[in-house]
Amino acid sequence: MKKQPLFFILTMVCLLLLSIQAAAPAHAAEKLSELDSWTAQEYAQHLVDKFTEVKGKQVKLDANADEASGLSAGGGEGIILVPARGVKEGEENDAVYTEKGAGLACLFMSPRFNPMVDGKQIAQEKLLSVNYIDQDGDEKMATCLLLAIRNVEGDDWRLYAYGKDKKPVIDAKFGMAEEEAEGVIAMVSKEASEKDAKLVFTLFGKYAANFKIGQ
Repeated sequence: MKKQPLFFILTMVCLLLLSIQAAAPAHAAEKLSELDSWTAQEYAQHLVDKFTEVKGKQVKLDANADEASGLSAGGGEGIILVPARGVKEGEENDAVYTEKGAGLACLFMSPRFNPMVDGKQIAQEKLLSVNYIDQDGDEKMATCLLLAIRNVEGDDWRLYAYGKDKKPVIDAKFGMAEEEAEGVIAMVSKEASEKDAKLVFTLFGKYAANFKIGQ
């Protein structure tokens, strides 16, 4: 069998996740299943490389593709979470006390999964994105949220999600996690329907924050 170039393999992998399927069945929007770690990491590496080219990031973040996890919606669409390198429980990071917070993770999504505020999806033009070229020479796009953690005061910890603006598009409060989770930051989908789903992010297996995404 002929060995394919690495760029071609990574491009094909990203197409499986991010290409929009015009005739996808309605039930595909309702299910977000866990992606195996190897596949998530393969997706993440290519997307992180592209994200390094994005300018105007609100917080510094060294994304670690080796720790990526993901959710698949079927039909070639999904969500990839890539944690920041070096985030450890119990280690102080002065950036968490600043107005913008400390970089926590990158969240890459197929374009249909826009975050929601007050029941409405945030406009695509307010979000960060990465572009890549497929094997046919066509340009494709993936939405990206830059996640940060901030200590407002005392026990008030927040999960921020940044788009293009200086202020976060999502401001979600951390509380005690209801379920156990492995890893520095874990992501699961809850209460999925044809219209929306709730993404729950668990930090250090103890603290959780969430926000909804439209489908």
